[in-house]
Formats: sequence, structure tokens, C-alpha cells
Amino acid sequence: MRRLVAHGLAACLFCVSLAVAVLAAPPAPTGSAPASEPPSPSAGGAAAAPACPVDMRLVDHPHAEAMDHTCTDQRGKYCFAFAPNVSRPRGEVRQIRTCMDVYEAPNVRGALPIVMKSGIDAEAYCAARGKRLCSEHEWETACEGPELRPWVYGWTADGKTCNSGKSWRPFDAVALYAGGAAMEKEMERLWQGEASGTRAACVSQDGVYDLVGNVEEWVTARKGRTFRLALMGGFWAKPWTGCRGTNDAHEPAFRFYEVGFRCCKDPT
Repeated sequence: MRRLVAHGLAACLFCVSLAVAVLAAPPAPTGSAPASEPPSPSAGGAAAAPACPVDMRLVDHPHAEAMDHTCTDQRGKYCFAFAPNVSRPRGEVRQIRTCMDVYEAPNVRGALPIVMKSGIDAEAYCAARGKRLCSEHEWETACEGPELRPWVYGWTADGKTCNSGKSWRPFDAVALYAGGAAMEKEMERLWQGEASGTRAACVSQDGVYDLVGNVEEWVTARKGRTFRLALMGGFWAKPWTGCRGTNDAHEPAFRFYEVGFRCCKDPT
């Protein structure tokens, strides 16, 4: 398969078969605070073995089946701000403990996220690396963190902390799924995603980047959803989308220009 390089947008991202690996992690984008590198494993025979690989973060918090917040800025059917530190968990509460990729696939700081892959493709990609898709519950837990925030960065949607405040561009479905040069041209016109870790403040309390915005992410859905896979986190033109609000409108074979994924695995 082809490989993605972060600064080869026109040449690489919009190829008919988007890459599933990268040549190397380029430096942090100019003008942005660099994202922290995954730490190296502790040295020394007496050191405890890490629970997760170095390119993943441990998420270990209670998760409530439902979460209520008090909206203070309602705009139509979307809420753009909630009363700070007012969270009301509802339903079953259980402990979530998982390892989650630091970045969206290919999980490399400075690389462009992989898009135009179906949920089935995403499952295969993770499995080939000894991982799996994150579950809806795991994703919510990582995004909310121990403070139970409605957005990964806090209590008010700002569209700037994460890549979520850009204007939506109408797409040409015929061109988008045509393949070849027509698809590449349409993808180039539509694309407003950013390299992983570009926005240093778009990080969870556990150190996971770009959960909100940039590209929507495939997850395995909780019971009761329309399909067995769903999408979470919104993309670059959905500033209201936060830690709750799953998109379960698409079957697992769906693929789109703003849909990506990341992987999880059980801790050791």
C-alpha cells in the first residue's frame, strides 16, 4: 500500500488507495506547539513493565452509560456550552481500562490521518497490528476523562482548540466515489484535516490527541445502535460535537473523506 507523508497532501492523501502507513514521523508543523512524544519504556530490570505500548496511552476511569450536563448556550438543536463541573452520570457505571492510540491512524505524530476507509477496513488495520477498534464506551471514557468533560478540552465548544470550527464544503458524490483522478481532485478540494498533534491543546487528560474534530473515528458500537460500528468525535466542520453524541447512521462498509479511526488494545 502507499504511504502517507504529512507534508505531501496533494501527492499522497488524495490517491485512490490512501496509505495505511507512513515513512517516518516528520517534525511538528511550523507555528504549532509540538505534541509530546510517546515516552520510552522505563529502563532497568527492576522497573515495572508498562501497561501499554509506548505509542498508546492507558485510559482507566469509571464510565457511566449516560451523562447529563446543564446547557448554557443552546443554538437550535445543538449545545455549545455547559455549566462547568456539573455532570450527572446515569445508568450503569463500570470501570473502563484500555490502551488507546495517541493519535488517529496511522498513529504517528505529524502524519495525516487515514481516511476513506470503511469500518471493516479499520478493523482489519487494527487487527494486523495486534490491536482492535476502540469501543464506544472506551472512546467516551478517554474523551471525558476523570473530570467528565463534555469536550475533551473543557466545557465550552470553541472550534479552535481542536480542528472542528471550519466551514463545511458541499461534496460531489459522483466524483468522490469515481476513483482515479476525479476522486483525487474532489478529495483535494474537500480536505481540511490536519496532521496529527498539530493542535497541542487538543489532548485528553490521559494524553490522547484529536479525539474531537479533525476526522470522525470508527468505534465498535454499544448495544442498541443501528449498526455494529459507529462514528464518534465529529470532524473539522462540527464544533458542537463532543464526547457524547454518537453517529450511528452508517453501515460498516461506509467510507467517506472525513472518516478515520484509531486503535485500542487490552492493557497487560
